[in-house]
Amino acid sequence: MQMKLFGQVPLRSPKHSIEEAVRNYRFQRFAKDDEGSLTIFALFLFICMLMFGGIALDVMLYENQRTHIQNSTDRAVLAAANLDQTVDPKVVVQDYLAKVGIQISQDDVQVTEIGSFPVITGRQVSISVEPVYNTMLMNMVGVDTLPLSLTSEATEAINDIEVSLVLDISGSMGSNSKLENMQDAAQLFVDEILAGSSDNRVSVSLVPYSTQVSAGPDLFAELTTTNDHTNSYCVQFGASDYLTTGIDPTETLSQTAHFDPWRSWRRSATPSNFVCRTESHAQIQPWTNNAQDLKDQIELMTAGGNTSIDVAVKWASALLDPSMNEELNALRTISGSNIPSEFSSRPFAYNREDTLKFIVVMTDGINTTQYDLVNAYKSGVSNLYRDTATGNLSVRDDEYQDYDGDGDWWEDYFIYNLDGVSGFPTRYWDDEPFDSDGTASGSEAMNLEWPAVWSTMSLSWRAYYMHYRQYWDADDYYDNIYDPLTWVSAGNKDAYLDDICQAAKDNNVVIFAVGFEVTDSSAAVMSDCASTPNHFYRVEGLDISYAFASIANQINQLKLTQ
Repeated sequence: MQMKLFGQVPLRSPKHSIEEAVRNYRFQRFAKDDEGSLTIFALFLFICMLMFGGIALDVMLYENQRTHIQNSTDRAVLAAANLDQTVDPKVVVQDYLAKVGIQISQDDVQVTEIGSFPVITGRQVSISVEPVYNTMLMNMVGVDTLPLSLTSEATEAINDIEVSLVLDISGSMGSNSKLENMQDAAQLFVDEILAGSSDNRVSVSLVPYSTQVSAGPDLFAELTTTNDHTNSYCVQFGASDYLTTGIDPTETLSQTAHFDPWRSWRRSATPSNFVCRTESHAQIQPWTNNAQDLKDQIELMTAGGNTSIDVAVKWASALLDPSMNEELNALRTISGSNIPSEFSSRPFAYNREDTLKFIVVMTDGINTTQYDLVNAYKSGVSNLYRDTATGNLSVRDDEYQDYDGDGDWWEDYFIYNLDGVSGFPTRYWDDEPFDSDGTASGSEAMNLEWPAVWSTMSLSWRAYYMHYRQYWDADDYYDNIYDPLTWVSAGNKDAYLDDICQAAKDNNVVIFAVGFEVTDSSAAVMSDCASTPNHFYRVEGLDISYAFASIANQINQLKLTQ
């Protein structure tokens, strides 16, 4: 019996219809279902993060390795450039890098040396390496390696150092233990500046000063001077001389008179405080590296005289000026000279590479009056005579006074001092100019040269006993004090100091100045002289040692450039 289902369409293929219905159901369900889409996006982001993180990690590791190699090569070339080591610099570099896992060939190392073994005065070592860094994750984007191209270079060169050490030994240094403190500080400075200078790379010229600067007999003999006497060895500089650092070899310098302008007539006739000092410790010791000789001289220094910083800095500059080379070599050949043969090319040219020039000048005061004599009283015959038998002095009276009343006004008359400085001088006359005692005994009087006069008596003693006491005329006394005298004022000397300091700085000379217990005015003058305000030290008491130590340390740091 056939059944009919009302309201339904008969299925033509039941099995096919069921499968198709299931498939349609699943498709509809998949189309509607959004689960799993975030997982795919997250996976994409993870891959991107992994790539960027890998790049960052590779960059970090690359930079770490680059820094490690750079530091290693830097240390290697510094060690190889060290002048104290005697191993082949290329071997030093290879060995240094091998210990940190870097292999290079000697062809990668370049070495340039100044000098020849065993005396090498400069060495430059450079290295170029080109290793690669193998990436860990950047190869995901096609970058398998990163280049490590590195260069390191080191230079060590011992500079040639020239130093002028200028020390104040004026009278004011004799108070408050200033001289002793300065001596200790200067001796330590010499030790420090010459430490390790056995290779003759450092020269020191010592310039002591007070009213004047004594060149000493040997250096003085090499200068062109008026050569008025042989009692001391100072020269006068004019205003134009302070505009340049050198001493013009074509200029004839006036020799400073050897005289005492300070000793009073109330004391003995013998002069004691000469404008140009004669002690060996007060003389220039030029161009040496003998620390013991320098320290021995500093130890002997004594205080006396006025203060001439300008003259001292002029000498300090001249001893650094290449124009003095001829004088240096002349002194070097003198028997007993302590100037090394290695200094024969000094003072070096200002523009010479690896050469440094320094002036270290100290003072405890300010410039004071600088004295000299006018030319008429420096050389030639004077109006004084010395009896060859008794040694007594007489002065010629050219006023032709008729002392004996005989009316002979043409005769040569003398005022004869029988007993030195006590009592009134006894007046004698004679028509024989070489018979000084009026007795016609044949005892002759020797006409004295002016240098002999000044080595015998002070300016004041001569004016009082050999002139004033003839006529008791005060004007005559002062005339004979001031007529022979000439001087440079403190104000002019400050201007000269400014000129010579500037001339030295213009030639790249470095000036350190030490003001030792100075006034504000003096501090300003010395600060202006220094290369910069930072090159000026104002100190008290024992602090002078710290000033000199600091200066020595700065100079020593400039000896080596790396």
